[in-house]
Amino acid sequence: MFSARDEYHLINKELAALVRDLPDSPLGEILSYVLSAPGKRVRPLILILSAEALGTPPAQSISAALAIELVHAASLVHDDILDHGIERRGSPSALERFGPEASLLAGDWLISRSIDLISGYSQPVIRAFSRACMDMSEGELMDLSCAGSPEDYYQCISRKTASLFSASAKIGGLISGAGEEDVARLESYGLHLGLGYQVLDDLEEFLGLDQGKSSQKTSVTLPKIYASRNSRSASHDTDSDTGFDAGSDIGSDTANVVQMCIKVTDDHCNQAKRALQALNGEEEKKLQLLEIVDEMTCRGLQRCRSQKSLC
Repeated sequence: MFSARDEYHLINKELAALVRDLPDSPLGEILSYVLSAPGKRVRPLILILSAEALGTPPAQSISAALAIELVHAASLVHDDILDHGIERRGSPSALERFGPEASLLAGDWLISRSIDLISGYSQPVIRAFSRACMDMSEGELMDLSCAGSPEDYYQCISRKTASLFSASAKIGGLISGAGEEDVARLESYGLHLGLGYQVLDDLEEFLGLDQGKSSQKTSVTLPKIYASRNSRSASHDTDSDTGFDAGSDIGSDTANVVQMCIKVTDDHCNQAKRALQALNGEEEKKLQLLEIVDEMTCRGLQRCRSQKSLC
């Protein structure tokens, strides 16, 4: 998806160097397994491109980008522990392969190393990074509470998912010494990209589309909330947990859910693009950041619209 970009290869090169320096120990084995897994590297890519858009070369932002990727990797490891995740990116999760105790310690190590990487930057950068980490933890706890309103859902994903997208773009601006307005525009870009991406990801899961991951725990998501409300208003029985029977024919209720979630995703993507278009910066890098919005959502939207057409 992003492999044509020089920044993507720089991130992977630096991650590979980090893996080579890992301790030759059982912990090092787990960390190598986690960090060597293929990934889009979208969050560190957003950070580097945001800095480049405002005139800062990648060499000055790569350590912050790696910190973002490591804390993201840690969040996936911890998320699998909480959700009893079996598969991640098409391979056995760290939890499945190494067990909960070892996985927990590996996640802790990744967070500690990310703090080391971010510590060389200014206080505003460190605060933005730490705030995102705290928000992610709070979002995970909200997810465990299984609250059932759209408002609760948005509070959860704003912290659990969108906070790191938002921080990635914001930190790129802070490293570049951007003014408050441009930093706020980057922050808004990342926030809305993260929100749109998470709603779409939840819609794909709701429709049973293969995402290369599986877990034993189910979360309360926007598609499930919409499905439950539609079913109640239509006064017919639904599955009490999901509001959707993946084994049944796709019906009109599900078509409405798909349509509503696609609109939400499109709205957030458009808000992300508008925030970025107002940014003062290099047009080529701004264009690449705009392209990320489409690259993160285009394929998923096509798959979901294809399912809607079967309704």
